[in-house]
Amino acid sequence: MWAVVGMAVVLLSVAAALGMRAVSRQERAPREPIGRRRRMVIVALALTGWFLVYSAVASTLPFVHRDTVAGTAVAAPPELVQAGQPTTTSAKPHADPMASLKVGDCVEVPIQQAKDASGAPSWKAGSPEPSTCNSIDANYRVLQVGPEPCTGPLYTLDSAPRDKTGKVRYHVCMTFDWRVGVCYDTTNMDVPSKVDCGTPGEHIVQATAVFENSTSGAGCPRDGRGAVWVVWSQLQLTVCFRGSDSPGK
Repeated sequence: MWAVVGMAVVLLSVAAALGMRAVSRQERAPREPIGRRRRMVIVALALTGWFLVYSAVASTLPFVHRDTVAGTAVAAPPELVQAGQPTTTSAKPHADPMASLKVGDCVEVPIQQAKDASGAPSWKAGSPEPSTCNSIDANYRVLQVGPEPCTGPLYTLDSAPRDKTGKVRYHVCMTFDWRVGVCYDTTNMDVPSKVDCGTPGEHIVQATAVFENSTSGAGCPRDGRGAVWVVWSQLQLTVCFRGSDSPGK
């Protein structure tokens, strides 16, 4: 490459020298025009020199194109998007399943043994939870739901949760779930419990009828051994059992 450049420089120098000499002679003898042949020689030398210069420069271009830079290609960043106003999402309060109960629904209420003020054995109701009425654990039935206090003689349990200010949010008024055809362990009639009818025991009974607003067993159905019933006068409730049953005392 450098040899070609050197040759081009020589040719351009010769062409320039000849040109300057011709101009000098023209100035000394203005009436003698430069010869046609000499002009052609000067032009040819100049063109050849410039061609060689161009060829030398062009030969370096591939080296420029082959130059590389080590690294990993990175995708162009996405266009900037104007940020919107920050938003806050407040957590929704958890739904209270007890508040959605309806009259006739059933509830499971754990019964815990306790003692009354005098120290005598007693019973304490735990936290109620909704349950299906055909479940053995569903021991209470809903009589009334709403902001008004419980009314009527039948209810035996009132669930009344309060808000942060101490105000009662609602009342769930309940009574024990006596149900026809279901068997109960009545060893303690204050806190009977549902059981499978195949459960052995002296005080395992089966309800044959339930009369609300009644204190008489005259309407109880009878089998071969008659009928047995229990009356709760304060509750105005009568529950009938099979004639061979022995409800607990």
